[in-house]
Amino acid sequence: MQRKVKVNDLEIIYTYVIKNVKNINLHIQNDGSVVVTCNQYVPLETVDQVVKEKYQWILDHIQKIEQRAKTLQRNDVMYFKGKQYLIKVVISKTCGVKLSEDNCMIYCHSFDEANQVLLKFYQAECKKCFTYFMEDIYHRMSKDYAINKPTLKIRHMKSRWGSCIPSKNQITLNSRLIHYNEEFIEYVVLHEYAHLIQPNHSKAFYHVIEKYMPDYKRISKNGQKIFTIEDN
Repeated sequence: MQRKVKVNDLEIIYTYVIKNVKNINLHIQNDGSVVVTCNQYVPLETVDQVVKEKYQWILDHIQKIEQRAKTLQRNDVMYFKGKQYLIKVVISKTCGVKLSEDNCMIYCHSFDEANQVLLKFYQAECKKCFTYFMEDIYHRMSKDYAINKPTLKIRHMKSRWGSCIPSKNQITLNSRLIHYNEEFIEYVVLHEYAHLIQPNHSKAFYHVIEKYMPDYKRISKNGQKIFTIEDN
C-alpha cells in the first residue's frame, strides 16, 4: 500500500511492502519511486519515522535519477539508416527499442542497461539489413557473372567500411554502416561484391559498380558525414 509523510513542506509518498525481513529496508526504484519493506510487526508509525529521517537521502537519490534521465533525453542522439533520433530512456519490465518519427525509445530495466539494449537493436538490424542487400546484389550480379554466394561477416571496424577476401569468398561489413542511409549501405555491399570480379581498384572495377549503380560517385560520398572512414 502507499503512505505519505510530511517533512516541513515536503510530502514523500512511499510504497509499504510487508516481507519476512529483520530490518526496515528503504529502496529507491529506477523510476524514482520509494519502496519500504519490513516485517508485519513493525508499527507503521516507526516506518514513517524512518522515512522522515532519511528524507534528504531520498531526495538526493531521486534528483540523481531525474538528472540522469534529463541528460539522456536532451543530449543523446542515435543515427539509424541515415536519420537522427533523440534518445529517450523508459524504465520498463520489458527491454527493446521503438522508433517514432523523431524519437528512439529505449525500454529497459534500468538506465545502466540502455546502451546494451541499443547495441542489441543495432546488431539485429545490421544482420537483417546487410543480409537483404547481400542477397539482392548476389541475385543481380550472378546473372552476369559466375560467382558463388559469399559468406557475410559483420564487425566493428575503424578504418574501412568493408572488406572482401575472394579466396575465401567472404565479405565483411562494418557494423557502423547501419547508421547510414540504405543507399550508401547498398553501395558498400556492391563495392565489396565487385572485388569478387576485379580484386583491385582499377577502371574495370569501377565499371562493374557503375553497371549496377550509375550514380555511385555521389552515393559513395555519404560515408564521410558521421565517421571518417576511407572508401576501400
